Amino acid sequence: MPKYSDQIIDEVRQTNDIVDIISQYVHLKRSGRNFFGLCPFHNEKSPSFSVSPDKQIFHCFGCGVGGNVFTFLTKIEGISFVEAVQTLAERSNIQLPTLDNHQDLQKEKLKEKVFKVNEFTAQFYHENLYKPESKIAQGYIKKRKLTNETLKSFRLGFSGKFDELYKALKKEGFEDLEILESGLVNKNNNGKYIDRYRNRLMFPICDERGRVIAFGGRVLDDSKPKYINSPENIVYSKGRNLFGLNVAKKGNTKKMLIVEGYMDVISLHQRGITNVVAPLRNSSNSKSGLAS
Repeated sequence: MPKYSDQIIDEVRQTNDIVDIISQYVHLKRSGRNFFGLCPFHNEKSPSFSVSPDKQIFHCFGCGVGGNVFTFLTKIEGISFVEAVQTLAERSNIQLPTLDNHQDLQKEKLKEKVFKVNEFTAQFYHENLYKPESKIAQGYIKKRKLTNETLKSFRLGFSGKFDELYKALKKEGFEDLEILESGLVNKNNNGKYIDRYRNRLMFPICDERGRVIAFGGRVLDDSKPKYINSPENIVYSKGRNLFGLNVAKKGNTKKMLIVEGYMDVISLHQRGITNVVAPLRNSSNSKSGLAS
């Protein structure tokens, strides 16, 4: 786990106004020198959640929770302190220093590479969706009446045959280590590299920061299993993420509707219900969602 100096942490804290950050999650109204709103950490009818722009802290007089901007982000997002520092540093365009510990440094470098593999793959699959050879996916999309805006919002895509992705990743300059770590490609007993997803409608899964961390692939014929999903890896933990959260968070809402599957989220979102997310599936699952 990376460690940052008190100096860099203080710089990140000072460049992220706590009122601005909390306002993304809580409707605040000024009262005197402070701002007040309904506490996001417990149910209440009268605002007891106070934010001080002068002290750069928050405190709830109802449940007692309080702290600085890092405390708030770790609690509201369910992330670690280091992840909160990284998120806020990215928001402020602050370049965090390189890690000193060799093992941590190598792990962080691998994580960054896997994020880049995933981002390239999401774009690769999305572009595939519009090609003539992707008629089976285009037919499914037409049947489900998905608009082009929806396709782009969720970056839906289509995976090709055998090792098309692997060849594209290698051509892009990625190494086998980060490709295998992403879970997008498997190596068989004969030493050949084969794409995990073949001829499937692809759903990129993003974290709260919008980074692609995993994929779900739906079969478009009678093959089994109906869904194949990314295994957990260096950037992806199934229990800590929700499908569609990065899109849902763009709306100003304090409540989320949890549905069963990818298409449930996408179908409702297209119908104007944007505060909707879905839990993530196991690495392979033959069950269909409510809107399969």
